[in-house]
Amino acid sequence: MLGYGVCVDSLHHESQARFNPNDWTNDIVIIDECDQVFWHLLNSGTEVQKRRVSVLKNLKQLVQNVLGSSQGKIYLSSADVSDNDVKYVLSLAGECRVNPFVIVNNYRHNAGNCYNYGGKNPKDLIAALDKAIATGGHHLLCCSAQKVKSKWGTQALEERFRRKFPYLRILRIDSESVADPSHPAFGCIAHLNEILTQYDLVIASPSLETGVSIDIKGHFDAVWGIFQGVQPVNSVRQMLARLRETVDRHIWVRKQGMGTVGNGSTSMGVLLGSQHTATRANIALLSVADNADLSYIDQNFQPESLQTWGKRGCVINVEMRRYEESVLAGLVTDGYTIIDVDDIDEDESKGVLEEVKAASEQLYATECQAISDADELSQTELKKLQDKRAKTKTERHQQRKAELSRRYEIDVTPELVEKDDDGWYPQLRMHYYLTLGREYLTNRDAKRAKAQLEAGENAIWKPDFNKGQILSAVMLMENLNLLQLLTPGKQLCSSDQRMQEFKAIAVEHRYLIKNYLNVTISEKLTPVAIAQKLLDKIDLRLSYIGRLGPKGKRECVYQFVPPDDERDSIFQKWLNRELVSVTNNIELTTQVADTHDIPQTLDEATQGWKGLKLKLRQGLKSAGRFYNELVSSFGEAVGVANGEPFWNGYLGQWQVLVDFASGCKSVVCDWVECMK
Repeated sequence: MLGYGVCVDSLHHESQARFNPNDWTNDIVIIDECDQVFWHLLNSGTEVQKRRVSVLKNLKQLVQNVLGSSQGKIYLSSADVSDNDVKYVLSLAGECRVNPFVIVNNYRHNAGNCYNYGGKNPKDLIAALDKAIATGGHHLLCCSAQKVKSKWGTQALEERFRRKFPYLRILRIDSESVADPSHPAFGCIAHLNEILTQYDLVIASPSLETGVSIDIKGHFDAVWGIFQGVQPVNSVRQMLARLRETVDRHIWVRKQGMGTVGNGSTSMGVLLGSQHTATRANIALLSVADNADLSYIDQNFQPESLQTWGKRGCVINVEMRRYEESVLAGLVTDGYTIIDVDDIDEDESKGVLEEVKAASEQLYATECQAISDADELSQTELKKLQDKRAKTKTERHQQRKAELSRRYEIDVTPELVEKDDDGWYPQLRMHYYLTLGREYLTNRDAKRAKAQLEAGENAIWKPDFNKGQILSAVMLMENLNLLQLLTPGKQLCSSDQRMQEFKAIAVEHRYLIKNYLNVTISEKLTPVAIAQKLLDKIDLRLSYIGRLGPKGKRECVYQFVPPDDERDSIFQKWLNRELVSVTNNIELTTQVADTHDIPQTLDEATQGWKGLKLKLRQGLKSAGRFYNELVSSFGEAVGVANGEPFWNGYLGQWQVLVDFASGCKSVVCDWVECMK
């Protein structure tokens, strides 16, 4: 074998490539689009995430083997290659001394005109595209989304254009269509130049973002782009440049991006510092809660890779804050002449939004119903589909239904599909571990940590490790005493003393809240607004009931209304699953009580608490500095019981009121012990 092309996801021995860095010494390694390859390697949530530590180890060994040999060479190429990319490879080389040879292409061609459309959404751009299509010609439309639910994604726009122009030959290219054997786009990436000339309108997702070159001449009249802020700025520019021919570009770009790296900081010290702090805290909490010695964990794995992640992350965070500005500046550098388009007359564009919305809603409703109606799969059939690359739409629906059924353990309805698409699962999981499943949280986090440690041979990649741990986030929400707001029927307003105290604690710990919950808290927010932002993490809200109070002093009043969304049933199923796991599949002889029911009997040991001197359990206190910060809202960690334990039916846990130095707090009984 003379060599092969391989994705970084496969740079490990268990992949089909059976990659072994020691097989390569006096060889040539070419990393095309190196800036995107490195960022994918360091931050992607694809298959590489499961074995990122192994892949990073192998890449470092490969670099050292090649650069340490007499004839080995490494070529980096990209239109956006930077000093950071070169320095990263040099840092991986270790003691191998290399003087980089840099070839810079200073030629700046005239890329043509780029028309920039304003507005809150791209309806003006679509209206302009409608006029262009009506006059004839062929067009390439680039989208940053493909999901059915996205109004401005590939599928909704395809449906809308098919309705408006039934005669139009349209090809949709996205990750689903190119992998669907029944779709015209199946396998088209390998021969785009032959296929694209057969169509009047090509609608593409970021599947055409990089790695392909459309060299057709005289076919496309213009390239159009809708960029909603989910792609890095450089990816937008790369996508617009897939067609090599100089034709007009038309773009709509969101003012601000929709995602950030880490805690969103633009300071590398702060960004990396938050990861270091979170890792130390997560390990300390796991060590104490699980009574395990985790000192063997390599927390300093490849600092050069983490530094590169931090540098690139800060750049992306800056660009996301000024997304449109950054995209346009990059296009000017690429040689485009930017022309701002005047707002199109409302009569011309007013129907576009309704048409796109109607197409998207109907398409999405059909999709949700199809998933709900799909055939049930056995575990073997599901595994077979998950391992299969080419899937029909029917097979995708079957796989999705099977995964949702196992995730929530209730009937899969169209409503459940939509909730899951809206990110319901992580919200529900947080609520479950904050309440009914609290005692199983340590086991859950410990299992995830163990799996990562086994895959990384006791080394961890901090960003991945921290994303997998939720114990610290749950403890933070507990210590904010957020659940005190969830008393049905209790009226709340921002002027309440309790709400003012809640705000003061949240503002004081806003940096912890940002790091562990990714929620931004500021002094300008009202107590209710802060509560709503935090409650959103568990998909709950305070309901507005009106403006109450005497004339001149009226204020907005809220109360908590328990949701009717089957979460109680889901929590019960999850709890049963936890119990079965703990008991090694031993048959349970009793049923778990409904989360709203008070148990029929009380253990005599729960009586006589009032007046007892209590302290937070020693194990929790010894978690170190991070835990002290978390419980700082309690003041001293020693208090006096202010009553007998009570069953919080909604939260599904025993609690006791404890008078701490900072005031009376409701504490989970398992968290305290009696002081002699």
